Amino acid sequence: MTPCGGQQLASDPYEPETQEDPNIVRRDYRFYSDHIVIQVENRLYKVPKRKFVDGSEVFRDMFALPTDSTTVEGQTDERPIVLENIKKDEFQQLLHAILYGPSYEEQKEPTMEDWISVLKLTAMWQFTKLRRVAIDKLTPLLKAADIPVRWLGLARQYDVHEWLFPALHALARRVQPIQLEEVESLGIATVIKMAEVRESFVGWTRSPNDSFHAHVPTVRLQYDFTTIIRRVFQDELKDSWVTDLISRRRTIWDSQ
Repeated sequence: MTPCGGQQLASDPYEPETQEDPNIVRRDYRFYSDHIVIQVENRLYKVPKRKFVDGSEVFRDMFALPTDSTTVEGQTDERPIVLENIKKDEFQQLLHAILYGPSYEEQKEPTMEDWISVLKLTAMWQFTKLRRVAIDKLTPLLKAADIPVRWLGLARQYDVHEWLFPALHALARRVQPIQLEEVESLGIATVIKMAEVRESFVGWTRSPNDSFHAHVPTVRLQYDFTTIIRRVFQDELKDSWVTDLISRRRTIWDSQ
């Protein structure tokens, strides 16, 4: 293949330039984008391949596999890459976040449910940096929503270990006792442990300014369950602390 002017196209068009050669034409890594066709449910999407290769370990490995050029998927509408068991609404939220980046919120004003969709797919396909963004956006939203059971469920489902303690503490502080319909979501072991935590509430606390150890009334919403939560859930919280530390360090390394 010879571009205009008789210059030769590099054998590997994306190979980084090591030495300037005016007779070799290379595709710019930043501004020359291959597109891929993806099908989710009954909808086709044509999106920049580079966004998926750079952002996702799963897609990077998939595109690195050797393929037969006559049967490769993703090049035409007739042979798209089909993503099974994914909802198109969820995939669209991921595309908004991938393509718009920091302006995602300006473009769409994403809801908590939108960010949960982003978290789900970034966890599934290992979009490490974008997953971190979703976690940071969701943390204040989940805290304000006062839904500790769901918050805990999301923490466990998507391995967001930093959410475990605040979700458990919010559930311990909740005035409403654990409901029957919440048992399946929480699991019997968690229900039994949380019962111990919640029953430790005594309704008063020692006054810090009284030398005679006078006690003052307190309410559940203000009670500090930290010590007993860390004791009762020590195994899960210990593992989560180590995993979260490794994850955060990996994110820092990836960004450098």
